[in-house]
Amino acid sequence: MNHTIQTYLQEDIQRIQKLSLDIFHCAELAETEVKSAQLMADYLREHNFQVELGIGGMPTSIRGIWGSGTPCIGFLGEYDALPQLDQPPQPYYCGNPEKNGHGCGHNLLGVGSAAAAVALTKALAAGHLSGTIIYYGCPAEEILKGKVTMISHGCFTELDTALSWHPGMENNCGELSYLAMDSIQFFFQGKSAHASAAPHKGRSALDACELMNVGVNYLREHVPENVRMHYSYLLGDMAPNIVPAQAGVWYFIRGQKRETVDDVMGRVLDIARGAALMTSTEVTWKFLSRGYDTLVNMSMCGLIHRVMTELGAPEFTKDEKDFIQTLGAQISSESDVLMDETIAPLTGAVTYMTGSTDISDVSQLIPTGYFRAACGPKGSALHTWQYTACAGHAVGERGMAFAAQVLAETGLELIANPDAIKNVKKEFQQKSKGYSALV
Repeated sequence: MNHTIQTYLQEDIQRIQKLSLDIFHCAELAETEVKSAQLMADYLREHNFQVELGIGGMPTSIRGIWGSGTPCIGFLGEYDALPQLDQPPQPYYCGNPEKNGHGCGHNLLGVGSAAAAVALTKALAAGHLSGTIIYYGCPAEEILKGKVTMISHGCFTELDTALSWHPGMENNCGELSYLAMDSIQFFFQGKSAHASAAPHKGRSALDACELMNVGVNYLREHVPENVRMHYSYLLGDMAPNIVPAQAGVWYFIRGQKRETVDDVMGRVLDIARGAALMTSTEVTWKFLSRGYDTLVNMSMCGLIHRVMTELGAPEFTKDEKDFIQTLGAQISSESDVLMDETIAPLTGAVTYMTGSTDISDVSQLIPTGYFRAACGPKGSALHTWQYTACAGHAVGERGMAFAAQVLAETGLELIANPDAIKNVKKEFQQKSKGYSALV
């Protein structure tokens, strides 16, 4: 392992942890990450990155560049929070349900990737190696929008490879494919009327929404098992004595492959048209985002796994384990809720996940390495107050520090070893079917 990378991450760990905690307390939702983006930009400028804010059609995005020449290695970070998941780093619930929280650990994610980018610049300077390091701060991952929009504005194409990670419950080298997904909102337009005095004069947009949802629920029997369809109403100020002239519903449609989502979405659109026909209303829709499945690069996974294995999984202190044991009582009745202190073995096969992420679109554009590092206990779940607690605690910070070193060491290997980046790019070229933005 590289001494310069290790030394920097050890000597500047308090600054890195403070940055993560500052963003933890900001807890800004997708597309509103103004303070978080500024904090990230300030950190990069401290380490001689040339920084732009608001690139790629996203006002809270970041592009920080250091160095020159090839190869060009990108580090991708995120820093958006989730609604109603406020929780301080305590092992029992004491959050405010009206406030946001980092229940997906994106404060750790964004800072860990930035720290890796900085650490790699130190190693390149010390070793007199050339190359370009770019940190992309990517907002609005939680609504599958940031990277997709940024790609449509030309971002990431300058990179030879991209590297990122995600807080999780295990240390896994990244043989993981996330689901392709469409985020779409349907709007029905009807005609208002007094619901008691003249209901026959009304045409209910809400009825149309409900009939659409019934139709989609019947569709569930006739789609592949890997498909997920979920929705929520776009509720306005409705009153029971008024036939609602306007109503809407928001859908996520997911599947293991992009073509599966396309097929199912076509049928969902037909159901929406049918619901409008049944209620004498009109329907329109708007895609908020349309994302691909992950193109897993096994050569990159092998490289990341080797780095993770050589580093060894992080070991947690007694205080950190005590925190997890207390937290574990809030998660499971089992007495042995523990942190993962192992490295998952290589399997040589893709594991399909049940969630989605916009980094999948980047993986379809350029060779991308992506792994998970344990920042919360086994048996816990993302998007919970328990994970928010870990994201602001030393437990999460230890996983973040491990991830930062894995990323930096992997980046150094790609720059110092021409065969490594050659193999990664060769596999990508063999597997890639070409990327075209859907929105």
